Amino acid sequence: MNPRISELFDRLTEIDETLKFLEPTKGEDFCRWIYFLESRDIVCMTIKRISKNINPQIPEPWASMSADEIIKGLGVYR
Repeated sequence: MNPRISELFDRLTEIDETLKFLEPTKGEDFCRWIYFLESRDIVCMTIKRISKNINPQIPEPWASMSADEIIKGLGVYR
């Protein structure tokens, strides 16, 4: 997988974990909650943009994988 996209997926996981623990009903948590939601949107848009540039017909994570990686992931061996 493209290293940049891999980093973005890791960041997306971190954001999702943080959002689980924030309570938007509390005043201070609301601002942080909004920040993390906006960050999540930016990360998702960036992943889509990079995916589209790599190969517009194939969605991530397959777009940036080599044929060998895809075949190994499917359990098919040459």
